[in-house]
Amino acid sequence: MAILGELGTEILIPVCGVVGIVFAVAQWFIVSKVKVTPGAASAAGGGKNGYGDYLIEEEEGLNDHNVVVKCAEIQTAISEGATSFLFTMYQYVGMFMVVFAAVIFVFLGSIEGFSTKGQPCTYSTGTCKPALYTALFSTASFLLGAITSLVSGFLGMKIATYANARTTLEARKGVGKAFITAFRSGAVMGFLLSSSGLVVLYITINVFKMYYGDDWEGLFESITGYGLGGSSMALFGRVGGGIYTKAADVGADLVGKVERNIPEDDPRNPA
Repeated sequence: MAILGELGTEILIPVCGVVGIVFAVAQWFIVSKVKVTPGAASAAGGGKNGYGDYLIEEEEGLNDHNVVVKCAEIQTAISEGATSFLFTMYQYVGMFMVVFAAVIFVFLGSIEGFSTKGQPCTYSTGTCKPALYTALFSTASFLLGAITSLVSGFLGMKIATYANARTTLEARKGVGKAFITAFRSGAVMGFLLSSSGLVVLYITINVFKMYYGDDWEGLFESITGYGLGGSSMALFGRVGGGIYTKAADVGADLVGKVERNIPEDDPRNPA
């Protein structure tokens, strides 16, 4: 006997996705409280009188104007560079999506000669939906999975560049402060991406089910395109991002060597 009935499962899955998204937004809000702009904004922080922590930080040099401004400049440069890279890569990825979607449709649709007639099911005695429609839905789910993966990659990049300067500024107050800022930022990415993927997949299955009905074989054959699209775009992001990161790393080493006479991979070069 199942612990949850069909109705309970239908409710639990989207609720889990929504809870994950809300939790991710809450973590992002906490990270955003770390200000990267100098000024009296820190004075609103926590001491007993509202200014105690701010005065202590001023005395210890934690609110140095030049340091905060420099962190903000570096964060802006990193964010602009990462965004430019992603949009450039997405142009080529978009062409791959269109071509591969056409290949999926042609290969799957040609199984039964692009027939629009129902076919005998493989694992049951009933009649399944035509192969042509399964090819069409598989192509649609592939594109949907690819778009979900691309959006997830963009959001992950944005929160990573959003948190880097904040983690640096918090590191001046101790390892614990820096760790919790980085950890919360990672939680934003993890919960947001997995929850959004779950919600989109849940909606896709229910939309496809309106056509397939009790044809579970055809339904889940077509929905497999979602995973293929998501993993394909993740592969592009992983390989392309790795190449871009290594190029930036080598460039930073060379700049340090030429401008500051610091050897490559020297610990004095923060890059």
